[in-house]
Amino acid sequence: MNQFSDSIYKRQLIQEEVGAIYTDTPEFSSNGYNYGLPFEWIEKRVEHILKGGNLEELNFPEIQADDSMYRFIQAHELKGEEQVVLLLALAANFAPETLHPITKLVGNDEFNSVIGGFVLNSTRTFCPTLRTALFLIAGQDIALRVQYAPKLHTRLRVFTSQIVQTNPLSPNATFLDAQLMLNDQFLGTILQGYAPSLDGDTNFPVRKSKATHTLTDVVLKDKALKELEKLRKFARNMQKIWELDHKGKIRTNYISIFSGDPGTGKSFAAEAIGNEFELPVYRVNFAQMVSKYIGETEKNLDKVFDRFTRQPCILFFDEAESIFSKRSEVKDSHDQHANNLQSFLLQKVEEFEGIVVLATNVHNLSQYFDKAFQRRIRSIAEFDFPDYAERLPIWKNALFSPFELEDGLTDKLAKNYQLSGGSIYNVVSDAVVECVDADITTISFALIETALINEFKKTGRKYEVCTDEMVSANPVRRYGVGFEKRINF
Repeated sequence: MNQFSDSIYKRQLIQEEVGAIYTDTPEFSSNGYNYGLPFEWIEKRVEHILKGGNLEELNFPEIQADDSMYRFIQAHELKGEEQVVLLLALAANFAPETLHPITKLVGNDEFNSVIGGFVLNSTRTFCPTLRTALFLIAGQDIALRVQYAPKLHTRLRVFTSQIVQTNPLSPNATFLDAQLMLNDQFLGTILQGYAPSLDGDTNFPVRKSKATHTLTDVVLKDKALKELEKLRKFARNMQKIWELDHKGKIRTNYISIFSGDPGTGKSFAAEAIGNEFELPVYRVNFAQMVSKYIGETEKNLDKVFDRFTRQPCILFFDEAESIFSKRSEVKDSHDQHANNLQSFLLQKVEEFEGIVVLATNVHNLSQYFDKAFQRRIRSIAEFDFPDYAERLPIWKNALFSPFELEDGLTDKLAKNYQLSGGSIYNVVSDAVVECVDADITTISFALIETALINEFKKTGRKYEVCTDEMVSANPVRRYGVGFEKRINF
């Protein structure tokens, strides 16, 4: 049996062990275990319950406004009962000795059924459950327990944001008997005020971008830059917008579509805006969220949107056309399930508070995206394939000291080869490897041509000289076979 499945036996054994466990354990002292956090409240609250005091008020100790835990509670708008849940999970994670006042009650017939939790035999530490939180809030007061028990539900912000996670002790256990566990990603935020890394969970289908470039590195046409400016304004003022008393009269999210061929700078631009405003960009792996089991995909989507709502960041979906496409005519149960998933996804987008960027290779968005979703879009930035005027600075920016192209080669490459920004960086990366291997710093055409040939092959195009003027006569030479489908979708 694992440590959770045998928990029902721990209660039976604990009466025999409790004396041995604490014989040599010093009495808890709030002064000895303060850590700058309100753990002393646990001891005082237990004493208050044992003395039969009035439990109507939680009477939390005052936390300084400049304290990281105070800022954390304010930022997430945690209610009183949520603060109790957070404090218990934090104590179990960071300072388990501060739970000693509760643990002393284990084995006491008067409190055994109401304190919840269990003691691990291996470490002799107390693991609180949601029932433990209810005990600290309401003690044995039936009226208060009736009042607060319904408030301790799965939709509390402390749970939906996955600040505190729950682990059922058995398949048939109630939610009140789920173990409370602090999400380690938030420990540094609570203790030191560090920005949380929201992607650190194992198997969580989102990863934080590590790019460091800025908008000065982004080369785009003016019409795309104008659309990006709308997004930048929202990003610059997002926190202020969230604080407005708008009563639901305005949208507190910003949904933007980045449309364009692969390698034209969609993710590059999103990362640049994120870096400009210190908003981490989190890339969503939708394939990792999809499950063959009915209802599991929705749960995974729930986790992503709930965790990132009202978080200062940018949520980036790549190949969004596969996620937000039009709902289809229902012919069988599979169609019905797909449409239900689509409806659920639209609902989550509607409720989400924050920035979502949807990148797509599709050009004709009105024919492909669901109409109900289109009205939620705030801006559409079209990332056109770069012309000579854009390719020239991209080639120049792609290189770094001590490497350089031989005289005249930058202009020759920009003028004669139809490559996107992403492809240019691939070619330069391969050329730099050749330079390092040959112990040289100047890149000649002979050295870079092999990389050019390989890049054209990867994109399914013939390697040949093609200027912008030649493209109008035969667009396939720039866009590749099948570009008509992307444009006419």
